[in-house]
Amino acid sequence: TDVDFTYQNEFLGCTERLVITPLTDRCYITLAQALGMSMGAAPAGPAGTGKTETTKDMGKALGKFVVVFNCSDQMDYRGLGKIYKGLAQSGSWGCFDEFNRIDLPVLSVAAQQIAIVLGCRKERKRQFIFTDGDVVDLNPEFGLFITMNPGYAGRQELPENLKMLFRTVAMMVPDRQIIIRVKLASCGFGENLALASKFYTLYKLCEEQLTKQVHYDFGLRNILSVLRTLGQNKRDNASDPESKIVMRVLRDMNLSKLVDEDEPLFLSLISDLFPAIVLDTAGYPALEEAISQQCTEEKLINHQPWVLKLIQLFETQRVRHGMMTLGPSGAGKTVCIHILMKAMSSCGSPTKEMRMNPKAITSPQMFGRLDVATNDWTDGIFSTLWRKTLKTKKGENIWLVLDGPVDAIWIENLNSVLDDNKTLTLANGDRIPMAPNCKIVFEPHNIDNASPATVSRNGMVYMSSSALDWKPILQVLRAS
Repeated sequence: TDVDFTYQNEFLGCTERLVITPLTDRCYITLAQALGMSMGAAPAGPAGTGKTETTKDMGKALGKFVVVFNCSDQMDYRGLGKIYKGLAQSGSWGCFDEFNRIDLPVLSVAAQQIAIVLGCRKERKRQFIFTDGDVVDLNPEFGLFITMNPGYAGRQELPENLKMLFRTVAMMVPDRQIIIRVKLASCGFGENLALASKFYTLYKLCEEQLTKQVHYDFGLRNILSVLRTLGQNKRDNASDPESKIVMRVLRDMNLSKLVDEDEPLFLSLISDLFPAIVLDTAGYPALEEAISQQCTEEKLINHQPWVLKLIQLFETQRVRHGMMTLGPSGAGKTVCIHILMKAMSSCGSPTKEMRMNPKAITSPQMFGRLDVATNDWTDGIFSTLWRKTLKTKKGENIWLVLDGPVDAIWIENLNSVLDDNKTLTLANGDRIPMAPNCKIVFEPHNIDNASPATVSRNGMVYMSSSALDWKPILQVLRAS
């Protein structure tokens, strides 16, 4: 690009970088040119195409501090104005995730505020007068980015006076095969080209041939969590053939979310792609021993299909920090979570839970409320529990269980928590990071109302009613 930036020397630590693909290249060029023309940039596209991550990665390359805000319908113009003033003074980049979830009246005021800040940057002034009369110093290295999912539930169309301040980038289809290949190579797989092509083909066939369930996601986030596990398995079983490792991980990580009728089809697809490989099931003898012990203590039946779900939930929580146990009531979701936590505690990683029902309260009661008149902030139930998790003792794991129906309004506020930012952003501008020993578990009956953005951010464990048939019930009756 023909735009010069000043390197900002922000300390970033040793972080992972994105895989460079033709799409990220195009995005970098557009973002750089937008900043060169003193405009904002607006990557738009479906969930899981790397809009926020590309913006963050470009900031890393230029040594800038990138602040990600998860926008919600509770934000008002004063809170947004405070953020714009802070960004303009510090020279940081602000990335506003899901910007079109903010209410329309607030968006039109925000357009006025952004126009003042960007206009001042275009005229290369050192200071400007903001809408509230404050005189603000300007650091010309700042940048404004908004990312959007057009057409999802609870999203607005941006007003015209806001659109003209941003240069849009369409990010529709990520180059998955390149990403898989580079990531496999970085994990130490020698046959990365052949394996990447099989991995990519399997996911393409799954998208086309499996039944269309709301909770299925074969997108980038799922691919990356599989690749993380692949790296771990490669290091643990260095002597195993590479194709066997890939086949085992692909099978174990996708079986947990499949409904009954899709399971045989998925297994036949995977055995076609990896012919002549016979897999053994991955065993966790210590955990299985602890599970059967807990079942005996709780007077439960050690029913094998149900225990398999426990193991799958255990595998999911190792690679994801947001999980969903999904299924009809009576499928054993709550007991599954409890037994797994007790089994993990007896295996040497003490785990506690905090449970709440998000649907029993309103969104402001859950996340907190900003008083319009006095500008006072009152913390909600979830944000209070969230702050509590940061004060736990070292070595103690906490699971925040949200037990209740999922709807697009409250769960979208958790988007920045469930993706790689791991930060809860509240309407008063607070950004609370996630404790490293914390996991979020959702326990809904179904997720028909959730948007694809939510589905792609969670690890799914589907518990069908067929896993608990009449036999264990008969065994309980006999035993009693």
